Amino acid sequence: MAVWDVAVVGIDGCRDGWIAVAWRDGQVEAYRWDSLEELSGLGDVAVAAIDIPLGLSPTGERLCDSLARSRLGVRASTIFNAPPRACVAEVMDYDRANAISRLAGGRGLSRQSFGLLAKIREADRYWRRAPCPLYEVHPELAFARLNAGRPLVSKKSWAGVMTRRELLAGQGITLDHLGAEVGTAAPDDVLDAAVCALSALRIERGEASCLPQPPEVDETGREMSIRY
Repeated sequence: MAVWDVAVVGIDGCRDGWIAVAWRDGQVEAYRWDSLEELSGLGDVAVAAIDIPLGLSPTGERLCDSLARSRLGVRASTIFNAPPRACVAEVMDYDRANAISRLAGGRGLSRQSFGLLAKIREADRYWRRAPCPLYEVHPELAFARLNAGRPLVSKKSWAGVMTRRELLAGQGITLDHLGAEVGTAAPDDVLDAAVCALSALRIERGEASCLPQPPEVDETGREMSIRY
């Protein structure tokens, strides 16, 4: 992988790892990573924004998630419940993770949230040694902001894909040149990583919105917040 100087990076999970979109001075590059450790190979990154829970509460309940659902309305289901911090340990069985969540006072762990546990665990371990500030973001909130506050139709639909591409292009993020470098990542994963890069730029410029404001902080010092 070539090393080049980038300003901001957006990161989203995909089936076989991570998709990262790096953006600087109108230049857009994308990468498919096996590990978040590959962020260090990009050179001078000012801010990285990732679509994965970073701050975790003892019960799994987070004000940022409930506020995000309220903002997204009909797209509220795209905000999964974060797991309790106790589930970040080496828990590989869904029934056990769900039981831990309920014992912690939460409402149980969805299959979607359990499916994210490995990536949440990786991000949790990487957070303190990341080479730049790493913030939690959410693509649906960022796209809604681009769309005058209106949530978009499903990103799995043709209309959803095209609208997202047009909104990104309007901000100077064009993706037409991307090819084999994104591997087998789904189109919506690439779009999500790209809008995460836009959120990273907003964070770097002090222009990002934050839910809640001021952010809550978990017992490890991580913010329980979502920026967009």
